[in-house]
This record gives sequence, C-alpha cells and structure tokens, in this order.
Amino acid sequence: MSILNLVYAPSKILEKKTEEVKFIDKSVKSLVNNMFETMYKYNGVGLAAPQVNQSLQVFVMDCSNKDTEYNPTVLINPKIIKQSNTYKEYEEGCLSFPDHFIKVSRPESLNVNFIDLDGNKKEKFFNGFEAVCVQHEIDHLLGTLFTSYLSRLKRQIILKKMQKFKKNLNKSI
Repeated sequence: MSILNLVYAPSKILEKKTEEVKFIDKSVKSLVNNMFETMYKYNGVGLAAPQVNQSLQVFVMDCSNKDTEYNPTVLINPKIIKQSNTYKEYEEGCLSFPDHFIKVSRPESLNVNFIDLDGNKKEKFFNGFEAVCVQHEIDHLLGTLFTSYLSRLKRQIILKKMQKFKKNLNKSI
C-alpha cells in the first residue's frame, strides 16, 4: 500500500462529476487500499477518489473511534435512494481544504445503494455523523464541494486562502 497525493482546492477534478466504476478489478482494489492508507495518514474520516486525482465513483470512510476499533467502509457507485426530512447542522472539514471547517445542514439519515469491493449490490442505512460523511463524499463524486453551501463571498475568501496555501505548498517542494 502507498500514500497517495491529495488534491487541494481549487482544482478542476474536484469540480467534475466522476465516472461510474464498470468493473472491480485489481486496480480498483489497489486504489481503495491506498485511499484508506492515505485517509488514515491525514486523520480523515472520508476520502473520495477525486481527492486523489481519480475521477471514479468510489469513496472510503471510517467514522469509528480509531483508538479502540476501526470500521472501514467502501462505497462504489453510491446513490442516495431515501433521505430523512429532518436536517441537522454539523461542522465539516475536508482533506482538500486543510484547516477549514464549515457548518452544513444535511438530512439526518439516509438509505444508499452501492456496490461493495467484492462487487455485491448493497443497501445501507446511515444516520448521524456517518450520514454526514456519506453525503459529503457523494457530493465529491458529483463535483460539489462543501464550500457550495456557503455564501459566494465566504466561498471566495476560502478559495483565495486555498490558492495561497497551494502556492506556499509548491514553494516548499
């Protein structure tokens, strides 16, 4: 396994709708393993393929307390089929926006159809923090960033900060 390079905003791949996975082969399994390794290295709870420069409908997540147990979850070609009418606001972070946290209101629970890493079609119910994570990562697969939930002015401020972050990152390499 290896650590993949994170894609930081602003970036075209983060704003693009991803491609459906047609076959789960060695390359997809390797990508998933490397995505978990990368997510854990950067202390994330979720990571979508576009965040590691892959335009595929794949994301990994682990919302567990990693001090006591792990709960790695892979969703391929996920589709929200039902969501609650009850919304809850959570403060979200994103590995593509280091040190930025945004309050986003999302449905409190949802049902999702997806394919697992063995190619099995599944449906799963998510609620609370896991539901937030799933929605955040599905947004990535649709080319929607969590900054989309902000006013235009706040979004522009964060993007300017991210441009400066990327500029400084490139200087240090």
